Amino acid sequence: MRLGLTPTAAALLADALRGSRKPLLRIVLLSAVEAAPVLAAGWVTAAALDQGFLTGRPGVGLAWLGLLGVLYLVRACAERAMFDSLAAVVEPLRDHLTRRVVHNTLRQATILGRDPGTASVSRLSSQIDAVRDLTASLLRTARPLAASLIAALIGLAGLDPFLAVLVLVPLAAAVAIFSWSVRRLTALRRDALVASEEVARQVGEVLAAARDITSLGAEEHAAGLVEAESDRARRSLLRIGRAVTLRIPVVLLGGYVPLVALLLLGPSLIDARTITAGALIGAAVYVAESVVPALQLMTGTVGGYWSQLGVLLHRLGEAAPELPPAARPEPTLDQFPETPDLTVDGLSFAYGAGAEPVLRDLSLTIPFGDHLVITGASGIGKSTLAALLAGIHEPTAGSVAFAGRPAATLPEGVRNRLVVLVPQEAYVFPGTVRDNLRYLAPQADDDAISHAVDRVGLTPLLARLGGLDGTVADPGALSSGERQLLALARTYLSPAPVVILDEATAHLDLAAEQVAERAFRDRPGTLIVIAHRAGSAARARRVLHLDGEAHLLTTNEVPVLSS
Repeated sequence: MRLGLTPTAAALLADALRGSRKPLLRIVLLSAVEAAPVLAAGWVTAAALDQGFLTGRPGVGLAWLGLLGVLYLVRACAERAMFDSLAAVVEPLRDHLTRRVVHNTLRQATILGRDPGTASVSRLSSQIDAVRDLTASLLRTARPLAASLIAALIGLAGLDPFLAVLVLVPLAAAVAIFSWSVRRLTALRRDALVASEEVARQVGEVLAAARDITSLGAEEHAAGLVEAESDRARRSLLRIGRAVTLRIPVVLLGGYVPLVALLLLGPSLIDARTITAGALIGAAVYVAESVVPALQLMTGTVGGYWSQLGVLLHRLGEAAPELPPAARPEPTLDQFPETPDLTVDGLSFAYGAGAEPVLRDLSLTIPFGDHLVITGASGIGKSTLAALLAGIHEPTAGSVAFAGRPAATLPEGVRNRLVVLVPQEAYVFPGTVRDNLRYLAPQADDDAISHAVDRVGLTPLLARLGGLDGTVADPGALSSGERQLLALARTYLSPAPVVILDEATAHLDLAAEQVAERAFRDRPGTLIVIAHRAGSAARARRVLHLDGEAHLLTTNEVPVLSS
């Protein structure tokens, strides 16, 4: 362990701080400036006494003390400049931990099939916030503590090496004892956290099964289970309380023993002219004003913060560990033909393990260039099927495949280049019209954009918006139909060979809908339309009708496939 951190916790903290090297370097430099008064305190005190007050020259003594005052002003400026650097470390740390934990939790759910549960996700979120707060607190307390302690020891060594040894030996022993106690305290806090989580889990299970427990008359047994876990948590907290009391001998050994030694040996050393009176008082200043407060803070607040941080980092690392990358390389876009067929094989889907399937055992092939319209009553599963075909939902059973590759397993970048799904409520973002239209085709030039605009019937709206460089300041000010036209032009411009329109023309009038559908029918590629009007079905090559079962029909309604 590294000062009480397990390898898991240390690796997680190092990874979270990896992108903060520059602000951390600024913090180190500013901390050195902050420590300047501590470094100079003993020297200045000794000089003020030996060269000023004890020789009858109070002006010289006051001048030395004035120098110390200037250093404290410099320290105040450094402390003020520190806040931006602290924020530049703490906030990215929280964001990094959130991204990593969420990513790894989702990978566990998708790859290993582990359901994290809402309670666990909530607990992870609160633990990340706690790590952020503890890190900020440590940077505000442990950082100046360490800088002051190092500065005091350097100043003491420069003032008188013998006095420095007199202080350093018991201080080193105290620090060694403290390091051991931190490791033990961290382990105890980790056990206490696990015990508290077990209490919450046991209480949750009992409450969830309250009716069954009552009906079986098992109240005492259930209460015993909760009481056993609560007793374990109580014992863990008592062990922590006993371990915390070790801070008292650490402070006594590292701070007060050296101070008493200085006071006892000082007079004889002065009489022997080994040291001056100023040097003795300066050494006492270093110990009393820097070493003792540092030890008190280190064994109290800082030690508690550090052990809690170690526990939380370890739990985050355990709850959302890094998973090894998949052995099979992910497919790339160039591995797919330019004209991919879409194959549905034994497709079933239900929203939940105990829910009635929305789709059951559907099989069909949609060859490249097909124009398929999906019809059916509201709520029958048309939009669900559209999301499955686009690879947004993963089937409960069966598969949806592009050129033989399951859609749900494709990398997002590849899937987005193969298929575009346009929902009924179209999304338009603030920005120029050109940026909105080129969202799926960033390399498209103005000629290609103008062609798409003309084909889907966007030209009148484009003129009203001020052309391609016109600004959509408030997308909500556009009507639903206008947003749909912008989304349709954006989709027409995309390179995706498969387009799925999920009632994407529902807010257009009949004439505008016909223009848009004609544009996509003539566009090279596969067109799948979730229909809300009978005319859309009449214009299709094939119709898939959902009515609890799935019936694939030609445009003259001759059944060719049933599943």
